[in-house]
Amino acid sequence: MKVVRFHGREDKLALSWETLSNYMSGSVLDVGCDEKYLAAFVKNYVGVGIGGNPDLIVNVEDGLPFKDKSFDTTVAFDVLEHLDDIHYGFDELCRVAKRYIIVGLPNMYEWRFRLMFLLGKRLSGKYGLPTNAPVDRHRWVFSLTEAQSFIRHRGLHNGCEVRQEIIGYYKYRRTAASVTTALGRSLGHLGANLFAYNYWAVLERSPVSDGSEA
Repeated sequence: MKVVRFHGREDKLALSWETLSNYMSGSVLDVGCDEKYLAAFVKNYVGVGIGGNPDLIVNVEDGLPFKDKSFDTTVAFDVLEHLDDIHYGFDELCRVAKRYIIVGLPNMYEWRFRLMFLLGKRLSGKYGLPTNAPVDRHRWVFSLTEAQSFIRHRGLHNGCEVRQEIIGYYKYRRTAASVTTALGRSLGHLGANLFAYNYWAVLERSPVSDGSEA
């Protein structure tokens, strides 16, 4: 399992391309594309979402308006946790993908999130009960282990198998936080559930599901 380190959203997206570009050589559907960061690298690109600067405004909750296997690869970074029906959203990613599905999910059991929760601090407005209705927010709180289990089992349900998994650690600027995370990384798999910041998975459609010979 590959390990990466990043600081901030743009750095994380840059690393996603650097690490996963081999899976995005064909047509790519970027779900929840925001400002279409990947469009600068992918020739055959379509970005959809409910905000940012998408090519097409699409709410995944209503389904993706594309035929089965319309794109070689579907990508969804930090999207599924925003959906009420996360299972249906994931199924849609698989349905429109001809070969690869790339999914990024947060690990809300990471030590800093736990500490902020215990101290009663706001978690970036993504959780809690705001006085005004938010445009969007996280609907799910799950650990790295749960994210991996969901991706693996739901992938098989859709005729897809996990080909690569990547664990991401946040590069904190403050010394204490940086050292804490570094110590956690040294624990390897045992420390991932408490110290990893996010999880990426690449799934590949099984040849059997395409109707071809195994």
